[in-house]
Amino acid sequence: MLLVSCATVEPGVYSGGGRGLYDPHSSNNLQDLRDCREIWDGGTYLVAGPVAGRPGSRIEVRHALNMGNLAYNIPLRCVTEWRVVPADAATLSDNRRFLDIRPDAIPGQITLTATTRGDSTSLTIPILDPDTPNIYGSWSPVEAFSCAGEELPSVVSLRPDGRLFIAYQSLGNRPGEFSYSFDPAAGTFSMGSLTGRVRLLDDGRIVFSGVSFPGARPLPPLPPGAPPRPSPYSCELEFYRVGELY
Repeated sequence: MLLVSCATVEPGVYSGGGRGLYDPHSSNNLQDLRDCREIWDGGTYLVAGPVAGRPGSRIEVRHALNMGNLAYNIPLRCVTEWRVVPADAATLSDNRRFLDIRPDAIPGQITLTATTRGDSTSLTIPILDPDTPNIYGSWSPVEAFSCAGEELPSVVSLRPDGRLFIAYQSLGNRPGEFSYSFDPAAGTFSMGSLTGRVRLLDDGRIVFSGVSFPGARPLPPLPPGAPPRPSPYSCELEFYRVGELY
């Protein structure tokens, strides 16, 4: 007989997960970690999809371990404890792979923590008001170059923690990390000393205006007599969503 325990000694705290539960991530894209003793301090991480939710929505959670150049799915049997803060904002499914945001949850943030063999890793998931635009996730450009002739990133990943990852095809798609801030009420987007605007189109695309992403490579000099290039800050940069994972 399979016994499954949900909350344990306090609200928002869950056991690692009972044996025999179906794990949709087992050997799905990631190979299962065979031996829990291989878990090392600082090696585990959580991935959410989508990275932000709204009241009443469901978030899928991946729990993985980096080892060498590979990532492994962490089986439920390896996990000691899961913790959801605030406890009244969401519940964790029996197989610990889905976080269900309560319909009456107050917009803000949920912190999910998994502890395995003494190593804890946490993930912050924003709860968005129904009227707040969701800019989080990964985006690719509609055009390869801006109106100023600059190469646009192959992927821009916006994380709720204020980190921005930019990759360029010409640089082997190796991401560089930057910082940004976004004011959803004003629609302003800041990166370093630059502040522009962001708007979401009805088809889900995103448009950046008044900002320029760090260039992959310097533009070549203009030939003599050529008209000046447009300012990169005058360009509208349009992207489409390619993913909602971290």
